[in-house]
Amino acid sequence: MHLGQVIAAKLQRESARVEKARAEFNFRSIQALVPQGCKVLDVGAWSCYLGQLLRDRLACEVLSLDVVNANKTEMPFQVFDGKVLPVDSRSFDVVLFLYILHHAADDKPLLEEASRVLRDGGCLLIAEDRVDGLWNRALTAGFHIWLRLSTGMTRDGEFRTTDQWPKRFHAAGFEVKETIFLGHHLGRFLWPNNVLFVLRKDGRAGMR
Repeated sequence: MHLGQVIAAKLQRESARVEKARAEFNFRSIQALVPQGCKVLDVGAWSCYLGQLLRDRLACEVLSLDVVNANKTEMPFQVFDGKVLPVDSRSFDVVLFLYILHHAADDKPLLEEASRVLRDGGCLLIAEDRVDGLWNRALTAGFHIWLRLSTGMTRDGEFRTTDQWPKRFHAAGFEVKETIFLGHHLGRFLWPNNVLFVLRKDGRAGMR
């Protein structure tokens, strides 16, 4: 095997290791909020490792979506356009937007679509990087430069502070029921601090 092939194989193994570690971190972040055996839509699923954990550990029925096919599992997966969720209205108990809204040039259509596809009483879980204060902003900016260089993943949307996000959610018909500070992503000091928002549809959304 040539040196280049050895290096490429090592990078692939490291990438898979990090992706699986991220899936474990995300699973621990949301597991108490996802009912056993419920139907979950994982938007921006990338490798689909998280959906696999939800299926295997909580017996969830999971459909994973992303704008590119990076699925490394046998989980049900669909490519979508980043705006319209290709599923029926009121067909999911839980929708996951984990670290995806800042990648969308316009997050409003995604939020409105989440309201459409959630069943009554359903839950939208949104995780984002915190940009409250200069240190958190610097961590987030640096991390996304590294992410762009290492994976080619772009960031076309906006980062908002923890106080700014709820206004955006409310405009799409959601109420924030809980805000959970998750600490540094994967517990790594130089990775962004994260926050999880637990959302329910408000009365206006329920009338649509």
